[in-house]
Amino acid sequence: MSVKDRVCDYGALLKAMRKCKRNVMWKDSVAGWVKNSLTNCFLLKDELYSGRYKIGKYSVFEITEPKKRTIVSTRFKDRVLQRSLCDNYLTQKLTKSFIYDSGACQDGKGTDFARFRLKAHMQRFFRKHGLDGYILKCDIKNYFGSTPHKVAIEAVNKLVDDAWAAEEVARIINSFTQGDDPEVGLGLGSQVTQLIELTVLNDLDHIIKEQLKIKYYVRYMDDFILVHESKEHLQHCKAVIIKELRKLGLECSKKKTMICKVKQPLHFLGFSYRLTESGKVVMKVLPKKITRERRRLKKQVALCRAGIMTRQQVDDCFRSWIAHADKGESYKLIQTMTEYYNKLWEEL
Repeated sequence: MSVKDRVCDYGALLKAMRKCKRNVMWKDSVAGWVKNSLTNCFLLKDELYSGRYKIGKYSVFEITEPKKRTIVSTRFKDRVLQRSLCDNYLTQKLTKSFIYDSGACQDGKGTDFARFRLKAHMQRFFRKHGLDGYILKCDIKNYFGSTPHKVAIEAVNKLVDDAWAAEEVARIINSFTQGDDPEVGLGLGSQVTQLIELTVLNDLDHIIKEQLKIKYYVRYMDDFILVHESKEHLQHCKAVIIKELRKLGLECSKKKTMICKVKQPLHFLGFSYRLTESGKVVMKVLPKKITRERRRLKKQVALCRAGIMTRQQVDDCFRSWIAHADKGESYKLIQTMTEYYNKLWEEL
């Protein structure tokens, strides 16, 4: 069976639709499409085989949490096809060349994976070098919004060996024309674009591991950490990384890219990491995240008072945050936040 047949098969599209509808059935557009999913999947298959399929218009909006970002939302029908493309071909084809420490958009390799890989690297570094070492933290400026389409297509074509799949990926990439330059930028919020952006930096991962010989390294999308005993070597690594990124039309964030001592607190994926003299890595929720959660809880309790949310919904959101905080050393923090949360309800 060809790649196109695997991706566009009626059963594959139906299965992809069931995955795509999770957590978004509250949207009228999604509920309407899903209500007639049997017919819609058949029509989508017919469009794909007849050549009449076209990517729909994107919905563009901004979010402010956890930070200000522009989201380009894909139509549900297009998400179904992209999900099937990822599940039945693209993910396996692209990720097989990824290094182990490349996280995001892969089964079992979410934020928890990246956090605990960093923790493990810091512990292993301590066992060999103690506190005599440095960390290079890199972040790419406006990663999704500044990736040239040509660069993204070339990165995918290095690994994809099916002409139809390559053409579909190129069509998806070139459909993002919302920025000042229609040939630059991918939408944040699409499964395919996240996978593509991981692939764009795949060669850089191999340079860091194989040419620069960085043993303790982890990357989550465009945030990456290098740990080494030599500050001079990390300065060399930084220069190489900046040079390689420029070849891709990308640049490091001057504010967020830095070299610090391994014993200094390091911020990564919402937590502060501190390597102690005993070799223990202490993970704590960042203060700004705690402040943000307090404001969110206060707002949600007010929405519950206004009848817009239920107590069950607010409780579920709080329990979700507690589960997140519990990944670090947060026993006292959880106690304090629970007391704060209970007092909010007493004020009703």
